[in-house]
Parts: sequence; structure tokens; C-alpha cells
Amino acid sequence: MPEYYAHTGSDLDDVSTWQTLSEHANEVARLAEAFAEKFGMGVWGRTLGLLHDAGKASVGFRRRLEGGKPVDHSTAGAKVAVGRYGVCGQFMAYALCGHHGGMPNGKIWSNPPSSNSKLLRSPLKDRLGGEIESYNAFFELVEAGQINLPDAARLGAPMHPGRTFESTARKAFSMFVLEHFLYSSLVDGDYLDTERFMTPEASEAREARELANMEELLAKLESHMAELMEKAGDTSVNRARRSVYEDCLATAVQPSGLYTMTVPTGGGKTLSSMAFGLRHAVEQGMERVIVAIPYTSIVEQTAATLKAIFGAENVLEHHSNYDFRDLDDEEKARQRLAIQNWDAPIVVTTNVQLFESLFSNKPGKSCKVHNMARSVIILDEAQTLPDELLKPSLAMLEELAAGYGSSMVLCTATQPALEGLWPFGAEPREIVQHRDLFDEAFGGRVAYESLGTIEQADLVERIAAGREVLCVVGTRGLARAIYDNVVARAVERGDLSDVKRAFDEGYFHLSAFMIPGHRSAMLERIRERLDRKERCVVVSTQLVEAGVDVDFPEVYRELAGLDSVVQAAGRCNREGRLPGAGTVRVFELSVDGERQKTETWLEKMKGIARDVVRENGGRVDEGLIPAFFQTRYGSECLDAKGIFQKTATKNLISDRFETMPFEQCALDYRIIQDDSVPVFVPWGAEGRALLKELLASENPAGMAMRLQRFSVGVPIWSIEGYKQADAVEELEPFLILKEDGCRSFYREDVGLVAAGEEVLELLSC
Repeated sequence: MPEYYAHTGSDLDDVSTWQTLSEHANEVARLAEAFAEKFGMGVWGRTLGLLHDAGKASVGFRRRLEGGKPVDHSTAGAKVAVGRYGVCGQFMAYALCGHHGGMPNGKIWSNPPSSNSKLLRSPLKDRLGGEIESYNAFFELVEAGQINLPDAARLGAPMHPGRTFESTARKAFSMFVLEHFLYSSLVDGDYLDTERFMTPEASEAREARELANMEELLAKLESHMAELMEKAGDTSVNRARRSVYEDCLATAVQPSGLYTMTVPTGGGKTLSSMAFGLRHAVEQGMERVIVAIPYTSIVEQTAATLKAIFGAENVLEHHSNYDFRDLDDEEKARQRLAIQNWDAPIVVTTNVQLFESLFSNKPGKSCKVHNMARSVIILDEAQTLPDELLKPSLAMLEELAAGYGSSMVLCTATQPALEGLWPFGAEPREIVQHRDLFDEAFGGRVAYESLGTIEQADLVERIAAGREVLCVVGTRGLARAIYDNVVARAVERGDLSDVKRAFDEGYFHLSAFMIPGHRSAMLERIRERLDRKERCVVVSTQLVEAGVDVDFPEVYRELAGLDSVVQAAGRCNREGRLPGAGTVRVFELSVDGERQKTETWLEKMKGIARDVVRENGGRVDEGLIPAFFQTRYGSECLDAKGIFQKTATKNLISDRFETMPFEQCALDYRIIQDDSVPVFVPWGAEGRALLKELLASENPAGMAMRLQRFSVGVPIWSIEGYKQADAVEELEPFLILKEDGCRSFYREDVGLVAAGEEVLELLSC
């Protein structure tokens, strides 16, 4: 019998250096079985691993390894599965067909086709019915005992052993999620074994990592907290923080499931929630703690805090959105191997990474999903989940708790009114039981003042005249316009001399057009000036809210959802050091005397907040939060994309798994709707050194995790302007702002500027 191979080796002409198909299939099966065993589906994981590359047992694929044209090697395993395992094989077929390019839909879901239809792969039905390269040789490997497929009886049904369901809808959604976890187990096993063979040095480095276990990390945190509490003064705020911490440790011994943690801003939520996570993981035998955060600016700060306590090697920071989905070819496997699978004890990431991975059909995003089983997942600021995706998101959290041994903590200062909204009737337990200290510590910390609708010039005058002032608005464009006008007014007042380096004299701008490393540096400058009581005037988008540790006596907040207003207030008199209350002024901007009007989600939130405040006699206060959420969630469609409707339906089961909507749901589940691409900005000495290393690298995609702190998301529609200006270059899969472009398009005070704006900058020099 001829030998069949999975990958070429170091010498293309010497097949003795190649990896055999049977070796690869069995090793992937071993890994996938171990991953899937965490949620009781080890045999399924093993079977997927054995079948996934069945199409490589073909003459056509051998020619491909020798430099020939690409062939479809993924469909063969799906066909074998259907023929051998029937309905169970149909369930497997999605993962098998999609282990390189992505899980397909079972059928075309939209009729007429949706705007996304051109992006859809061939449905599974067409793949299974189509002609492909002969894979009969795979059965020879089975008959020879090189690949031992389990009997159908060993598989059982595609559900967790012993689990029962209260409804067919719950069972269908559970199977939708199960496919994602099995798919993740397969693709991560495939990536890891390919890495072991193709880049053994990377695999050895991965295996050589010395990571702390949950017990060791808990001990580190308890030691750190004891030191903090010993140094902390006996203030009402510190007493409240201690109470929150103690409640977290006490509640952590309870069984896994869904929890809420409602703590006012400044209440020590970050470290106390981590204390719950680590002790809970120890008590329940869990493997990691995942912290998901809405904004990258908070990811950076939180990760830095945790790295200082636990060591950088134990904390994975992941917020980049580099796209590897087009790197399907075998010759590009080295680049795919750079995709992170979250194999770390503590992961700090974004809501986008967490939830879009759970609903993704792509291998790059999906490989981390199996590592969410048996984990504590802390959702910071849960109310930031998009309303239109809330129902499938909550259903996913319920399923993670019910089927994967994980615990979810919905952690926020303003707990959204989710009672009655959980699709399967969950009733989360509140962690913080002793709230009697909150009124003394946090009550009266700020006073709200409603300015109504004002002119931008009036706002600018107020801010420019201030000494320690934070202004938060809803869009990057507005933040930049107000900042520019404040700087200009400060010059007129004689308070500022160097416009280009206004931050040296206490005038700051913060937005997502600054790379993470730059924002972190600016935040550090801001904190230093606040500590020294020097002038510190900051104009920012909402990225400064929700977890960013700054403390101003005066905050201006453009009207938004009341939860956002309260989050901004958390940056005011945060430590309670003022003799009286800090001031939070809420405003709307007018154009030609009328309030600005747009048809955006932000405007919808403003409208709800405006109505709730009006009903309260025009007064803004935190007591309006429940009414705000009741109106918000009562009027919005919480499954506007139809994801829950498509996945929690008995038809998925009655159709014998022939209509699963994996690709459609992945396309529809988008937390951030406006498409953007990451651009690497070689800012500062470290950025320039990374650029030099990147250009010389044989495996540039392997640097993706390091580049994320020097990358900014740029709207796709604006990329062409930078290309026309010859400011960017492509190095697959990256876009790079050239060094000349960096000097022209990236400013120390505001970050990336629009194409065309750099001309004004150059002319003004």
C-alpha cells in the first residue's frame, strides 16, 4: 500500500522528512479527544480528528504537496462520516468540511439572498453531493489498522451524556453550541499538531512554558490584597472595598453557574472579581479565568494590573482583530499557527473576541472556544452588549453554564434589568450581599447637573476655563472637534503656548484613533498631572469610562444611555477625597440652536434617557437606571438578527441536522457593525524596532499578538485615502503605516489623522 502524507517536511524532495497522514490523523485525534473530554464528548473529538484529513489519501493531494493545484481535502471526511454514522455523521460533517475554510450552512438561509450571500460558502448539502477527488485509499488505512474509527455505538447521541432538556428549543440551541465546541477541539488539535511538525521549536517553547496553577495564582492575589489593605487608610471607601472582596471570597465556594456582581464605580471591582474567579476555579476544579471587557483601553489597564500581580507569563492580553481567514493554503500554515488559543491561566480580552468567537464559523476565531469550558468568565460592564444580540448572547451564557462546567459573572456598576430576559429562565445569584457600606462610601460622591441643550462654543469655553476637567462625548469626530477648539481657546486665553504638544501643558485627547500603547502613555501622564494637582483638561470618547482609573473633580458628559452617564460619573471624585461632591454636568449639543439629531443606536439611547429624565422633572440621578433599562429592553428587539430564532428551533433536529446555520449566524453576530481593519503604526522607538523585526521576519503573522499594542482600527472606507497617499504598505496579513506615513499621519496629541488632514499639518510646520 502506498504511503499518504499530511504535510511536507524540511526537504520537499525527501519524503522521509514528510509527516504521514496516519501520524497526523492519530495525533490530532488524541488532542481533540482531550479537549472535548472536558465537556464529556471525548469520543466525538477523537472521531473528528481521525476523519478530518481523509481527503489527503488521494493522488490529487499528493500532487498538491509536490506543488500542484489545490484540491478539496476537507469534504471527504464529511462524506465518510455521513456514510458510517448516519445522522451523527451529518452533525459531524459541518466541522469536518469547515476545518480550514469555515463551517458552512446546511442550506441557503436567505430567500431572496441577503446582502451577505456573496460571502457564503457552498452549503453543506452541495458539498456532500458534489464530486471530489477519490478518497478510497482512506479506507485502506482503516482496514490496515492505521486509523481506528470508533463504532457508531460508542458515539452515542450528539449531546452531553446524561443531560436532559426542558424544551426542544433548548435542546436545539445546545446542539448548535456543541458543534462549535467540537469544531474548536478539532481545529485547535489540527493547528497544534501541524505546529509540532512544521515548527517544532515553537511547539517546544509552548510546552516549556511554566504557568502557575489556580491555587498558586490565588495565593499571589491574597498576598497582594493583604498588602493593599494594610496600607489603605481607614476610610469609608476602603471599608466598602474590603466588604466587596470578602463577599467575593465567601460566595466563590458555591457551585458553578451564573452570577451577578453589582459594585459602584471605585468599589474595587477588578481585583475582587478576580478573587472570586480564582477561588471559584480552585473550588470547582476549573482551568482558567477569562475577563471580557468592552473597550480595549480597559483591556490594557486591566492586563497591566494583573501582570504586575501574577507575572506577565500568566496573563494573556488579547484584543487584536487581525484577520487570518484567507490564509487557507497549506503553504501558509505557519501563519495560521500564530492564532492564539487562549491556553493561559488568565485571559484578558474584549467582548468582541469572546462572543464573536463563540458564534464564529472560522477556525482562527474558533480554536480558543474549547478553552472556555471549565472556566470562570467575568463579563465587565455586561450592559454594553448590543441590544439586537442580547437574546442569543444570554442564551450562550446559559449554555456555557449548563453544558460546559463554566461560571459566568456579570459584573458592573449598573446591573442591567435582565430579569425575565434570560431565554431559558436563568436566575443568576448576586455575589455582593453586604451593601450597607455603599451609601456611606459612595452616596453623595457626585452631584448631577443637567445643562440641557447648549452650543459647542459654550461647552468649549467652560472646558477651557477649567483646571481639572474631563469631557466625554459619543463619537471620535466630535471628541476631536471639541479638543481642537479647546486647545485653540486655551491659546487665546494665554493658557497654552505649544499647540502641537498641548499634552505637555495639560490638554489631552483620547480616542480609539490612538494605538493602545500611546493611550496608555497618555493616561499615565493624565494620572501624574492629577496627582500633582496640575492643569489637566481631557476630551475623550467613552473609552475613558468603565474601569479607567482616573479621578476628576469635574466631569462633562454628553447625554447618552444613563448607564454610560453613570460610568462617566465614576471618573468624578472616584476616591471621595473632595470635601463636598464632585460635579457631573450632562449636556446635549445644538447646531444652529437645535439639538443634533441622527438615526443611530447612540441617538436611540439618548432618546430613552431624555424621556426618563423628563419624567423625573429634568433631574439626572442614578436612581433612574432601572427605569432606563426597562424602557430600553422593553422597546428594542433583542434578537433583531434572528440568530436565536434560527438556532433554538426544533427544525434543526427534525431536519436531521441538514439545516444548521453556522455561517449565517457568524456573519450576523457582529458586535461592532462598522467594518474596520487594523493598521500597524510603528510609533516610538519600540514601534520602529517592531517594524524592523516584522519586515525581516520569515513568519510575520507570528508577531500578531505583539503588534496589537501598536495597531489602530481604521474604517475600510478610509484605507484607500492612505493608499493613494502612499502612506501604507501591505505585508500579509498586515497593513503597515510606513515610517514616512507615521510622521505625516500620526500625531503625538491625537493619534491617527485622516488622509488629507496631513497636508494641513505639513503646511503649518
